[in-house]
Amino acid sequence: MKLYVSPTSPYARKCRALIIEKSLERKIEVIECDPRSDPEELLAINPLGKVPALDRDGAPALMDSPLICEFIDRMDEENWIPRRGESRILVMRQQALADGLIDLTIGRRIEMQRDADKQWDFWSERWERGVRRTLDALNQDRSQYERSVDLGALSVAIALHYLDLRFAELNWRETYPELAAFAARWDQRASFEQTRPPAV
Repeated sequence: MKLYVSPTSPYARKCRALIIEKSLERKIEVIECDPRSDPEELLAINPLGKVPALDRDGAPALMDSPLICEFIDRMDEENWIPRRGESRILVMRQQALADGLIDLTIGRRIEMQRDADKQWDFWSERWERGVRRTLDALNQDRSQYERSVDLGALSVAIALHYLDLRFAELNWRETYPELAAFAARWDQRASFEQTRPPAV
């Protein structure tokens, strides 16, 4: 199987980190590409033209990181996503909050990259308020995931590190020192060391 990624995509990084955590590198080959250039091999398996995308060797390809991570998790018996019950719901909720935080960060970045006369304060301020609300929620919910090793905790750590890359001026670590400590613990894991995005 082949997983198509870009080096800076946090959604792809989540999938890559899970592969490493589960020692599945020999079963899934990671292929770097630039989705903005519409590479034919990516479009052939994902008409959305987005990463991550998983080519499954004769089976329908998968797109969207929660679906891909669900598939990866079922490749062996080491469960990073609980199979049932409230524990599963909470892990998926944490992943949804983390992915939403990434969505907000990307939305703000797109707005801030426009020419100054084309930027809308309404949108940049809306994205920023959403980021702060989500950080507040993650901070309040820390007891649900901060000592866990599962997809929910991994997803939150990925999202926090993406803020460093795309919204560094927020200085979120000063406001949320407990979240900063949580992110630092994950940053020491091999899966994070091996998937760090380039400094851009």
